[in-house]
Amino acid sequence: MRQKYHFATDNGILIWDVTSILEDIEQHPDSYTIQTLSTALLADHNDARVSHTRAMASDLTKPLVVAELSKDHLLLIDGNHRLHKARALGLENIPCYYLSQKQQQHFIVHFRPSEYEHIIACVS
Repeated sequence: MRQKYHFATDNGILIWDVTSILEDIEQHPDSYTIQTLSTALLADHNDARVSHTRAMASDLTKPLVVAELSKDHLLLIDGNHRLHKARALGLENIPCYYLSQKQQQHFIVHFRPSEYEHIIACVS
């Protein structure tokens, strides 16, 4: 089963093919920027509920994956358990693969530029 991430606003929904993102990162790691981001900042934009037990067993050596929706809004699309563990351990920062708006569009299911811009306008 393919892992997908759904993001809904009043203007519509975007769906990222997370499996394809992770496969591409594995095949082309030099094509992706890793940034160290604040766990507090990521948690502020994330309302996922996760199993504490599963989170504490997650591997913090694997970077999270975030997508830039706007200059002020990042979306955590892979790594909710790792973020939970990092926060539980008191870590202030965590490494993340950072996908720019242009870079992530390749992984949005049925991507249409005008629809994307309309949806993203809600978070800008």
